[in-house]
Amino acid sequence: MKTMKDFWKTLKTRWQNAMPKFFKRMMWICGLISGTALAAHESMALAGIQPHEWWLDIEPYLVAVPAGAMFACKFTQNYDRDGHPIKKPLPEADQPSAVNNSDIETVSP
Repeated sequence: MKTMKDFWKTLKTRWQNAMPKFFKRMMWICGLISGTALAAHESMALAGIQPHEWWLDIEPYLVAVPAGAMFACKFTQNYDRDGHPIKKPLPEADQPSAVNNSDIETVSP
């Protein structure tokens, strides 16, 4: 990477590119594990329950490790046969469309 601008550009394009199916599934599984651990810990804290010592030891790992794996999965991208990253198709609303200018009324001053 030549400059910091190139670094951010690379991160942005990797974030927007298509992901392999395996990594999509891994991302959802990691999110489920991390979210469940965080919800369990917060519900115990809100209820005023003192969690067991073993829970306090493993809870940060149950939240942080899957979250880091999700981050890594998101930046994994598909490549075509020539080695170029495959871009995600744009949603229908974001695709450029042909505008028929004959329907637009013009107002003369």
